[in-house]
Amino acid sequence: MRTILVPIDFTSTTENAVRVAADWAKTYEYQNIILLKTAGESEFDYLHIAEGHSFVNEESVNNLLQRTESLFDQLSSIITEKSPEVKVSRILSDWVITRSINELLKNQPSVELIILGSDDQTSSTESFVSDNIISIARTSPVKTLIVPNSYHYTPIKNIFIPCDIKGIKRLERLFHHKSVIHKQDVRLSFLNINNNEKENEDHKKELEDYIREHLTEIPSSIHYSHDENVINGILSFAASNEADLIIALPGKHSFLYYLASRSISEGIYQNTHQPVLILK
Repeated sequence: MRTILVPIDFTSTTENAVRVAADWAKTYEYQNIILLKTAGESEFDYLHIAEGHSFVNEESVNNLLQRTESLFDQLSSIITEKSPEVKVSRILSDWVITRSINELLKNQPSVELIILGSDDQTSSTESFVSDNIISIARTSPVKTLIVPNSYHYTPIKNIFIPCDIKGIKRLERLFHHKSVIHKQDVRLSFLNINNNEKENEDHKKELEDYIREHLTEIPSSIHYSHDENVINGILSFAASNEADLIIALPGKHSFLYYLASRSISEGIYQNTHQPVLILK
């Protein structure tokens, strides 16, 4: 049973991610969506410290459990309304979010995709899941889709792939998805952004030959650009070329590398329009 995992909290950011998950499941034939709620530290408002000891306020715990159950009901109904054929599973974990996800993945090998909501300018409150996007994306063994809060699902037709001209072997990750890409009738746009000296023409030819050899059945184009700020160059190209999805390849030259090595505000939070799919 092909499964999508969606970590959730009490914000509109993860509610939007659930809406996208329902559409994604319907389009790409997933049969199950798991909603994962963890007890983030910010939610331990029922934990009190007295004389070096901690104790739990039972009424506060019960209120939190009731709120969590109501959240599960609300989000499950969103999925059911959009995709009634999709099964919805609920998991409540006491572990920290990264451990909860990785333990779940060990026990649920059918999970093929994690969908994470990302805060942006339209977010009304700060999302606990969004705060942990980088750690989740870097430690997850399965591909991860990062969804800005302002994004609403539309059919994926134009896929944009930033790539390192010196690391074209990482494009092999795309081969596992060729049949899906071909079935959905999409177009691929590859972009190499050079922020230093002029790229060697031999490297360009190697990249172009490699793409033509291995992705001949999929319409594609190759672009080159110069920008001192790699993130800015990637997002500007995606916006001007009306990309529906950005695919991040693994490796130190990937989009994820720049997001993780710079401030989140310079990376993910600048991306207010397109979802980012991080391949593994």
